[in-house]
Amino acid sequence: MALNKRQLKEKIFFILDFALNENEFHKDNPYIVDYIKIIFRIAKKINYRLPKEFHYKVCKNCYCIRDFTNTTIRIENFKKSNEINKFVKLHCNNCNYIKKINFSKQNFKK
Repeated sequence: MALNKRQLKEKIFFILDFALNENEFHKDNPYIVDYIKIIFRIAKKINYRLPKEFHYKVCKNCYCIRDFTNTTIRIENFKKSNEINKFVKLHCNNCNYIKKINFSKQNFKK
């Protein structure tokens, strides 16, 4: 049993790497969803905010790992008050959940 928050964070990333590898090599593994649920549960218990990259890879509604077979990607531009807002929408085909990412307000490093 892990004793501190740092060790639990290491377990979160270990389980995430394991789930991604299982999804890559064994697509029909039914336990991948359970691994992702464990990650969310541990992060909630220790009050840890998961990185953005994790939320881009995983659907938070049905806990499936996103790939090109179960996700539709759309790019949309909205003009509001003379500003163009660029959005990327990740549409999960399993549960019809839409993750909307605003790229106009993010700071990109050069």
